[in-house]
Amino acid sequence: MANNWNIYLIRAGIFASLFCFGLLTSCSNKGKVIAKVNDTELLEDEAYILMKHLGINPDDADAYRSFVEEWCENEALKTEMKSEHPNEWELVRLRSESFAGDLSRIFLEETALLKDLDTIVDNQEILDYYESHKAEFVLHDYIVKALYLKIPAGLDFKSEEVHTSYLLKNDKDLMKVDSYAKLYAQNYHFNDSSWVYFNDLAKDIPVTKYNVDNLVLNRTKTYFSDENFTYFINIIDYKLKDEAPPVDFLQNEIKNIIVANRLQELKEKNESKMIQRIKKKHEIIINI
Repeated sequence: MANNWNIYLIRAGIFASLFCFGLLTSCSNKGKVIAKVNDTELLEDEAYILMKHLGINPDDADAYRSFVEEWCENEALKTEMKSEHPNEWELVRLRSESFAGDLSRIFLEETALLKDLDTIVDNQEILDYYESHKAEFVLHDYIVKALYLKIPAGLDFKSEEVHTSYLLKNDKDLMKVDSYAKLYAQNYHFNDSSWVYFNDLAKDIPVTKYNVDNLVLNRTKTYFSDENFTYFINIIDYKLKDEAPPVDFLQNEIKNIIVANRLQELKEKNESKMIQRIKKKHEIIINI
């Protein structure tokens, strides 16, 4: 990345820290400087906190490096604006402090209310919510039950009868495919009791030469090779796009929605009480 801002990426620290994530409190490198922009430093434990909040996997070296580079860019932009546009920077600073107050409100509310939050959701509640909100769950992608196997090109899979076993025509076929997958598979999926988005299943399959609609709707069973891999696909069942999926596919999502709604109700009932309690703990002076 072009470096016109005296940005120092301490690469050794970045890669060494990958071994410490998840054990950060006991890691001997805690506090290591992993990036610097002028006089502002990014510490390893700070990076971990931010990445966790943003949903970035610190074990992914590419994602980790992208995060650090973006942090450097942001710090450089802040420094540049503070230097070149001080009046506008003051507005940015004031708005960021105001935003910090909003974040604090959210955190304090949820921390105070979680102990009173009922997180148990029974099946009837899930079913009632599903029936009342079906239109909100209309699929934009097929969901399927399928077998998918990806193995390195050049393997003699026919001698192991994988090209027939993946069709799952009898009870012993799945056992054969499972055993073969444990030895050779680069990727393998089979679960006939749960649904998966077709795009998630096919994200590393070169299906561009196929019409995806036909591939799914015809419950296609096929295998093909490119220069690197051989792919086996067996579409066992599917649910149409533009329809609501089965309720069991949405069970966890609906449970989270119901619990989130309960939390919101608690917030609305208790917000003013919490604010007043906190304000009483602090010296507040208004000079108007």
